Parts: sequence; C-alpha cells; structure tokens
Amino acid sequence: MFDLQFFGEERTEEATPHKREKVREEGRVCVSKDLNAAVGIITALLGLAMLGTLTWRTLTGLIQFMMRAIGDRTILQDGWFAFVSWEAIKRYFASWLPLGGLVVLFSTCTVIAQVGFAMTGEPFGPHFDRLNPFTGMKKIISMRSCVELVKGLLKASIFAVMIYTAIRSYLPLSSKTMQMPLNVGANQFWDMLWTLAMRLALMLLVMAFADYFYQKWDFEQSIKMSKKEVKDEYKQMEGDPQVKQKIRQKQREMAKQRMMQDVPKSDVVITNPTHIAVALQYDRSVMKAPVVIAKGGDYTAKRIREIAQLHLIPIVENKPLAWALYEHVEIGEEIPEDLYKGVAEVLAFVYKLKAS
Repeated sequence: MFDLQFFGEERTEEATPHKREKVREEGRVCVSKDLNAAVGIITALLGLAMLGTLTWRTLTGLIQFMMRAIGDRTILQDGWFAFVSWEAIKRYFASWLPLGGLVVLFSTCTVIAQVGFAMTGEPFGPHFDRLNPFTGMKKIISMRSCVELVKGLLKASIFAVMIYTAIRSYLPLSSKTMQMPLNVGANQFWDMLWTLAMRLALMLLVMAFADYFYQKWDFEQSIKMSKKEVKDEYKQMEGDPQVKQKIRQKQREMAKQRMMQDVPKSDVVITNPTHIAVALQYDRSVMKAPVVIAKGGDYTAKRIREIAQLHLIPIVENKPLAWALYEHVEIGEEIPEDLYKGVAEVLAFVYKLKAS
C-alpha cells in the first residue's frame, strides 16, 4: 500500500502557535539528553571537588560505626538490627545527599532552560500504534537513528583517543605514585583521575551543545506544516463559535478600557441621570462639532460618572439629550445637526460654570 502522504503537499511552513501548543500538550518538546547528562556529570565532579572532604568524612564515620557495632553489646539486645540499619542508612544518605541534591538541582534547571515547565500525562497514556511493526521499522531505519548512530560512534572514538592519550602521558607518573607514601600517592592518583574526568566531561559538554542545536533544528522540521494545514487550522479557529466569542469579548474589553481612558479628556458628561452617561469632547480648533468619546449604561455609566467626578468634569442631567446621544451617536463620531442646539446649551452652561 502506498503512503498517500508521500504525494501530499510539502511541509514548508513554520508551525503556528496553536500547533506548538498542541505538540507541547502531547509531550513533544525539544530536549537534549546529552546536555542533561553533561551538566549532571560536570556538576557531580565540581561537587566532589567542593564537598569531597565532607563526603569522605561521613563515609569514614559510617565504616567506623559499623566496625564498632560488631564488638558492641548493643547487638546482644532486642532491636539491635533495626538500630544499626537505621543508623547506617542515615549516615549513608547524609554522605551523598548534598552532592546528589546539587546534581538534581542543576539537571532540573537544565531541562527547564530547554523546555520550560511542560507538565502533561499524554506520553504515559496507551499508544497502540507503537505495537505496529512497520512503525517500529520506520523508527529503526530513519534519519534520526542514523544520526544517533554516527553521534555515538563519534563520541566513543573521541573518548577512546582522549583516554588513550591520557594513559600514555600519565603512565610514568602512575608508576611513581606506587613508590610514594600512601596519602601522597593517593592524592597524585586522584588529581590525575579528576583531570581526565573533567576533560572528558568538558568534551561531552561541547558535543552536547552541538546535539542540542541539532535537536532544535530536527524538532522544528518535525512540526512544520503544509500551507493547506495552516489554512485549515485558520478556518477551524475562525469558525469555532467559542473562539469567536472569546475574540469578541476580548475586543469589547479592550475597547471599553480605551474608552474609559478617554473620559478624563471630555468637557462634559450628560446623564439621564442614573442609567445612561455620555461623555462629550469639543475642541474648536480641530473639531467641527462635539464628539462622543465614551458612553454606556448601568455599570458603565456609573464608572463614567465616577471617573468624571474624580477629574472634576461637569456632569449635566438631561434625559432626552442623553438618550438621543446614546442611541444615535457611536463612540468617536460627531453629533448630528439635529442635536446641535441641545448640546450647545449644555456646553454654554458648562463654560459659564467654569468662568464663574
């Protein structure tokens, strides 16, 4: 059977925000496991350098406690096994908890830096398509599997060369450490081992960054859409009544917010007096006639009156004029000629009031 998608439209368009959100909900995110491993290893090595003495003392204390417990009379009493076991567990975890917590913290921060907070249970759900042998063969024989194979071989080769070079350079010094006092030889050997481990970890970090950029590119390619998919998604979004309702609600809220911001610019607010409020602005130098810059009923009218009182804008009660302006003039429009006389009388009263 032919795969009809082979003949489909090529995916050349960047993923839309809706597609990205949907993919994220499915648990598909761009993350480099190599980067997480590299950060974890480097954190562990640096943590050992800082907390190594504390860890060593705690482990030494654990060994000394176990040795003392062998000849202690405590083991002859009831409950000795629970006491010794609990004490050993506490000391063991106390030795590794600071270092382990440091590694977990930095590893978690690395994941969050790559994908942010993405909590979803979709990847843990049943996926019966994974039982399809053909799907499994496609994953085995794919560009990603080839890249992973090449990447694994490259890492193994680089690490093998680095280890071989280190052994050749450190071999004469290693033989000398065997003839040194135990504490001096151990310190020398630890320094060589720590230097080699840091070099390997830094090389892994460099390769991990390269892997991250590849994973980023591969992820973007995998979520690309065809032009038809983009059009279909746009039609679906536009045709969804709930989406349309939310868009209209958002537009109304934004328009109402802008309208309320314009109320302090008004010259007068005309009311009926409680249910309707209309704010007028008139600038003779730029306007042919007064303009309605805000209007509303009930709660909105109340808010207009409150803002007007706050900014000392005159409020005039005129029921017929308020209703006429509210019903026949939209926000941003000039008043019609048949309302000139009524509005002129109100403005004259306001100017006379301001002059006094």
